[in-house]
Amino acid sequence: MKECKYCHTQNSDSSNFCEQCGTPLDAIGSQKTTPADGNTATNESYQMNQPKANSKNIQPLLIGAIVALLGIIIGIILFIYLKPNNNTEISAGSSQTETRSTTKDSSQTETTSSKKDLENYDEIIKAAKELNIEGKYKESELKLASIPVSALGKPEWKTIKEAVEKLANLNNKGLQEQKNSTEKVQANDDPSTFTGDLAKWANTYTFYYSQNNQRQSRLTIATNGGVTQSNYDGTQYFGRATIANASGDILSYNTDTLYPMRMPSTKTINPNVKITIQWDNNGGSQNLYGYLSYSSRLALTDGQNKGGGVNEVWITY
Repeated sequence: MKECKYCHTQNSDSSNFCEQCGTPLDAIGSQKTTPADGNTATNESYQMNQPKANSKNIQPLLIGAIVALLGIIIGIILFIYLKPNNNTEISAGSSQTETRSTTKDSSQTETTSSKKDLENYDEIIKAAKELNIEGKYKESELKLASIPVSALGKPEWKTIKEAVEKLANLNNKGLQEQKNSTEKVQANDDPSTFTGDLAKWANTYTFYYSQNNQRQSRLTIATNGGVTQSNYDGTQYFGRATIANASGDILSYNTDTLYPMRMPSTKTINPNVKITIQWDNNGGSQNLYGYLSYSSRLALTDGQNKGGGVNEVWITY
C-alpha cells in the first residue's frame, strides 16, 4: 500500500496519484504501511504536527468579522453619546444668547424708564417753583408730594432730592410767614411753641417705613406750630402743633438703615418731647414723640403697634 504523505490516505501500490487529495505520489514520496506496522505512534505524531489547511483559511475571516463587529458597536456607542452632547451644547449656546439679549433689552427698558421719570420729576419741580413764587405754598407742597420718597433715595438722583428739599424749605418759610401775618403768636410767652431748645423739632420729616394702605410721605412742622402732612396720593392735611417735654418708654423702629426696603426691627425709646397735633380736616388730635436717633437724626413716633411694627415713624434726612 502507498500512503500519501500529505493527507495520509492509503492508496494501492499501482496508484501514481493520491485517491483522496490527488497529490502525485511520486512527487512527494510514498510509504507503505501495513496493519502490523509498528510506526503507528510516529505516524500519528507526524499527522498532528501537519498544518491544517482549513484552519488557516478560517482564522483570517473570523478575525475580520470580529473586528468589523467591534467597529459597529463602537460606532453606535459614539453616535448615542455624542449626539445628545451636541444638542446640549447648542441648547446652552442658544440659552446664553437669549439671556444676553434679554438682559440687554431689560437694561435698555430701565434706562428709558429712568429718563422718562427724570423728565417728569423735573417738570414737577418746575411747576412747584412757579407756585412758590406766586405765594401758593400749599399748592407747591402738593406738587412736590407727587415725587416718591424712593426716588429721592437713589444716588443718581441726588440733584432731584436737593431741589425738593430746598423748595420744601422755601414753602415752609412762606407758610410760616402767612401764619404770622394772620395770627399773632406770642412765642416767648407760650411754652407750647417751638422756640429755644425746642426749635429744632420744627423741621421736615419723611415717613420712615410704609405698611399696607399707608400713604404718608412728608410731614412739615413750622416754628409757629403750623403742620402740613403730604401724602403719595396728592392729598394734604393741615393742623396745629404744640410741644412739651416728655419721658417714659415708647415703641419705635430701629432707624439705622437710611431707606429700609423691609420692615425694620422695633425698639423702645425714651422720648425727649411730645408733639400734639390738632388736625383741621377731621378735628382729631395725634401725639408724636420726638427723640434723637443713634444716626443723629431727629425722629418722631406715635408709639402705636401696627402689623408687628409701628404705625407711624417720621425721620429727618
